[in-house]
Amino acid sequence: MPKPVFVIVPGAWHRPKHYQKLIDALENVGYEAVGVTMPSVDSSPPHASWDQDAAEVRRVIMGYLDEGKDVITVGHSFGGVAMSESVKGLGKADREKQGLHGAVVRLVYMTAMALPKGQTFLGQMVPATPEEEELEKQKKSFESQHKTMETTPDGAILLDKDVVREVFYNRCDPEEVQQAVDLLGSFPPGPMAVPVTYSPFLEFPSTYIKCKNDRALPFSVQGRIIAQAEGAFDVEECEEGHSPFMSNPGFIVECLRRAAGDI
Repeated sequence: MPKPVFVIVPGAWHRPKHYQKLIDALENVGYEAVGVTMPSVDSSPPHASWDQDAAEVRRVIMGYLDEGKDVITVGHSFGGVAMSESVKGLGKADREKQGLHGAVVRLVYMTAMALPKGQTFLGQMVPATPEEEELEKQKKSFESQHKTMETTPDGAILLDKDVVREVFYNRCDPEEVQQAVDLLGSFPPGPMAVPVTYSPFLEFPSTYIKCKNDRALPFSVQGRIIAQAEGAFDVEECEEGHSPFMSNPGFIVECLRRAAGDI
């Protein structure tokens, strides 16, 4: 049976090259994998919504489906939003009803946003437990003492390179961290406040990769995301931070091979 193609949807500020280590590792075990270039990254004027990102993800997916290939999508961080919006009507049942071959057969959320219909990224990040309230206090205290971000002249967000090393790339190899930081682009604030219109994990087979030492999307928030889905996810768990595709690509490949039914 032909193996599915992995379509990787980057998080905010990130580019496909950030995921090259994972792409190479997947290719080494016989899988085709590709990262999507997200239109919102470095957009000027900054995009107001995630809609163009979702359209580009869907375009890439359709290229494989039109060849009769199955696809597994892998969304990282805020990329979970565009991934979710991109797959409407592309499940196996819907495709077969139309007499079409090739479908999106599973969604993988890699420490990512998997939101209920009507929710926004900003809404999901509002503290909901005493633990999260304490983390938010610590974050605000840190931000009062350090410049964590700035904006471009037209209002896109640029992250402070020293801060992002600790938030995005803890547990990663220092040499790889420098390359990753240098690759980061700007990202618009608008898409983070736009509600999602679809929660595909309630319909598609879905996996959530949960990372205990994530400093960008705290472990407790990941837990809430999983709980909101009421049992929809197969859950994988690791000790990594926000970028497990860099710090432990071998584990992520194992997760993805399980998602594909390979092991």
